[in-house]
Amino acid sequence: MDPVNERPVTARPATKGIRSVRLLFYSLLSSIYILIEASLGYFVIKWSHFPSVVLFCILSILFLGTAYGITRQIVALLIRYRPLQSLDRVDTQKRVALLYATMNDVVPECLHSISQDYPCDVFVLDDSTKPEARQVVDGISAERKYTVVRRENRRGFKAGAINDWLISHGAGYDYIVLLDADSYLPPDWVGETLKYAEHPANGDVAIFQGLINIWNLDTRFVHTLAPMARIGQFVWEQKLANALDAVFCYGHNVMLRVSALNETGGFVEGYVSEDFATAVALADRGWHSRFVPLHTYEAMPENVRGFVRRQNKWTRGSMEFFGFAGRSRISRERKFHLLQIPLGHMTNLLLPVGMILTVYGFASTPAGAAAFLSALISNPPAVIWSVPVLRFMIVFGALASIPSFLVRYVCRISWPTVFRHRWLSSAISTLSLPYEFKSMLSYFFTGLKTIPVTPKSEKPLSMGEVFSLSSYSIALECVLVTGILIFNPLAALFNSTWLIPMIFSPLIILKFNGKTSYFSQQSSEMLDRVGASCLFPNPPGVNALLKKVPVGAPAEAVQ
Repeated sequence: MDPVNERPVTARPATKGIRSVRLLFYSLLSSIYILIEASLGYFVIKWSHFPSVVLFCILSILFLGTAYGITRQIVALLIRYRPLQSLDRVDTQKRVALLYATMNDVVPECLHSISQDYPCDVFVLDDSTKPEARQVVDGISAERKYTVVRRENRRGFKAGAINDWLISHGAGYDYIVLLDADSYLPPDWVGETLKYAEHPANGDVAIFQGLINIWNLDTRFVHTLAPMARIGQFVWEQKLANALDAVFCYGHNVMLRVSALNETGGFVEGYVSEDFATAVALADRGWHSRFVPLHTYEAMPENVRGFVRRQNKWTRGSMEFFGFAGRSRISRERKFHLLQIPLGHMTNLLLPVGMILTVYGFASTPAGAAAFLSALISNPPAVIWSVPVLRFMIVFGALASIPSFLVRYVCRISWPTVFRHRWLSSAISTLSLPYEFKSMLSYFFTGLKTIPVTPKSEKPLSMGEVFSLSSYSIALECVLVTGILIFNPLAALFNSTWLIPMIFSPLIILKFNGKTSYFSQQSSEMLDRVGASCLFPNPPGVNALLKKVPVGAPAEAVQ
C-alpha cells in the first residue's frame, strides 16, 4: 500500500558532534571523488579517442561507489563510537510480538529456537504451499505453543502477511520483531532492545535494527565469505549509519514500533524491497531508523546457486529505489545513502561493458605485445611506471588500500582470510553478472509478479552444476579472449589482474565447496556460552545450538 503523507517531516536535532561527522564525511567524499576523476581524466584518458571517453564515463560511475566506500572507512576510523541512549532496565511491560515469516523455506532449527527472556507472543506467518513445509511449521508450533497465521492467498507477499497480522492482531501490541526463516535471536535480545526503544531520547525512532552475524559457518563457502561482515558492522552499522541519520531496514532481526507503522498504514506493499520502502515511508512521517549494538544471526546461502538467487532478488529490489525513494520527501543526503544500494548493482552491469571496451576499444599487434612483455620481464618497475594507466592503478590502489588495511586490522581479519574472500567473491561476481543483467531486464518487462525466496540448506554443487551455472560468464570470457587473440593481444597483459581470476572462476568456486572442520577446532569454553547474550557475537556457538534436532519436527524435514 502507498503511504499517505499527511504528517509533516520533522528533523531530528543534530548535535555539534553529529554535524561535524556529516561535514567531515561529505567534504572528504567530494575531495576523494574529484581527485580520482581529475587524475583519471588527466593521466589516463585520451579525449580524442571515443572508446576512451566512453570508458571514462563508465569509470566515473564506478569510482563514485569506490570513493563512497573509501570515505566510509576513513571516517569510521576517525570518529568515536556514539551509542544510542538506553535505560538501565525496562520497568513497563510493553507487549511485544515476534513474527516469523516463512514461505516454503522454514528452517526447523531456527523456528524451534525462538525463545526470549522478555515475555513475547510468537506468531508464525506461514504462506507455505508445500504440505511438508506446513507439517514442519505445525509440528514445531504445537510443541512450542506458537500461533500459526495462514492466508488464502499471498497478496502483498511478506508485506501483505505482516499487514494482515497488523489488522487482526496489531492493536494489542506496542512492538513487533520480524524474523526471517533463517533468523536467530539470543534470548535477551528483545529485553535489551527495549532499553533503547523505551528511552525518551529515542521516542522518534521507529526501526531498531540488530547487528547481523552469520551462523551457518560449517561450509567452506560461507566460512570464507562471512568474516568480512565484521567490516560492515564496524564501518556502517556501529559508526556511521546512526550519525548520518541514514534510512535503513533489513526487514528481519529488527524491532519496529507499531504506532509508527499504523501512521503509514503498515508495510508498503508491491515491492521486492518492502523493508526499505517501509523505512522510507516512515522517514516521510518524521520517524528514524537506528542500529542497536546487539547481535543477531542469519544464514548465508551455502553455494553459489543460492547466492545468485539471493542476488537476483536484491537486484530486482534495487531497481525499485527510484520509485519509492524518488517520490519521497526525505533529504537529498538520505536519498544519496539509499542510492548506494542500486548503484552497486548498476555498476556491476557496467563492468562487462568496460571489459569489452578495454579489449575491443583499442588495437595492438602480437609483435607489440611480445615487445612489451620482453621489456616488462627485463625491467618491470620502469616499464610499469612508464604506462599511465598502470601508474594510475598502482598509486590509486596503494592509497585506497591504506584505510582498508587499517579497518581490517581493527576488525581482526587476517591476510589469509582476506585473500580467500577476495578470490571467492571475485569468482561469484563473475558468475553473477549475467544473471543480474537478466534479472534487471526481467523486472522491466514483467514487473513484480513473484518475489523469489532465497534457498536454505543447499548441498555443495557438483562440477557439472558449477560449469552449467557459469555458462553465461564463460560465453563472455570467450568474447573477450577472441578479441584479445584477433584485435588486441596487449589487452591480455593490461587486464591480467581481473582476466585470470575470471577465467578460473568455476574452479575457484569448486575449491570452496564442501564442509569445513572449523567447529571441531573450537574450545569447549566457547561452546559453553552458546546463545548466552546478544551483547557479544558467538557464531560458532550459535551454529552448534541450531544444529540440535528440534523435538516435534518430522525427521525428514530436518536437514
